Amino acid sequence: MTKYLTDIDISNIVSLIDGWDSDCKITWERLCKLAFKKHKITITRQAIHKYLRIKAAFTDKKRG
Repeated sequence: MTKYLTDIDISNIVSLIDGWDSDCKITWERLCKLAFKKHKITITRQAIHKYLRIKAAFTDKKRG
């Protein structure tokens, strides 16, 4: 079940994006899996996409 993210959860996810290895392609699915592995944050791709801070960081990282 998807939960609402706290400010700390959002910051943790943005930190994961910022630290993403450029040799590994970033995807929403991989980000969700890493968020669970590192911070025990359970969230779906569809739900995580709704958070503007996360979406902006993800888009910036994808652009390179």
